[in-house]
Amino acid sequence: MDCLAVPVRNDLKVLRAQRSWTQARLAEELGVSRQTVNALEAGRYDPSLGGREFAEDTGVRLGLHIKAAEQAMMAAKTEALRSFGVTVAQYATMLSLYYVPEQSSAQLARAAAVTPQTMATVIAKLEQKRLVTRHPSSDHAKVLIASLTPEGEVLVLRADEAARRIEQCMAEAFSAKEREQLTEMLERVTALLRGSLNAE
Repeated sequence: MDCLAVPVRNDLKVLRAQRSWTQARLAEELGVSRQTVNALEAGRYDPSLGGREFAEDTGVRLGLHIKAAEQAMMAAKTEALRSFGVTVAQYATMLSLYYVPEQSSAQLARAAAVTPQTMATVIAKLEQKRLVTRHPSSDHAKVLIASLTPEGEVLVLRADEAARRIEQCMAEAFSAKEREQLTEMLERVTALLRGSLNAE
C-alpha cells in the first residue's frame, strides 16, 4: 500500500448537523451550490463539476448577457463595415456628423460612446482618409469643428445600409411588443446604473 494513501474521513454531514445547518445554508456560506454540498457529503464530488457551477453562476448575471449581445453585435457590424474601410467607431462618428454637422471632438465622443482620447484618434484617421475635415470654431479658436467631406457623405450612406441590415436582423428576432419591452428594460438598466454612479 502506498504510504501516502492515507484514508480521508468525510465528516461534513456530521459537522453540518452539529450546527443545525441545512445544505442550503452551508452552500451559501461556502459560496457553492446546494448540489455541490450534497455531492461532497455523499462522497461523489467531482471537481470538474466546477465548470458547471461557473456556467450556472454566470447564467444568472444580466451584465454578462448584455455584454455578450453587445460583443456579438459589434462583431457583426465590424464585419459588415470592413469592405468600406471604416471601423464601427469611425462609422458612428460619420453618421453623427451626417445628421448633425459641425461638431467638436467632445460632442462626437459622446455621440459615439467613446472616450475623448479614442475620438481624437478616430477623427485623425478619418481626416487621413479625406472623409472628414476640421476647422477652428468661431466661438473658441482652440476648438476644432469636424464636418463630413462630400466623399465622407457618400461613404457613410453606403456603410449605413450595411449596418442597418444588422439592426434589422436583430429586430426581426422579436415581435413589436417584445422590441418595445426590451428597449424599455435596457433603458431601465442604463438609468439605474447611471443613477448609482451619479449618487456616488
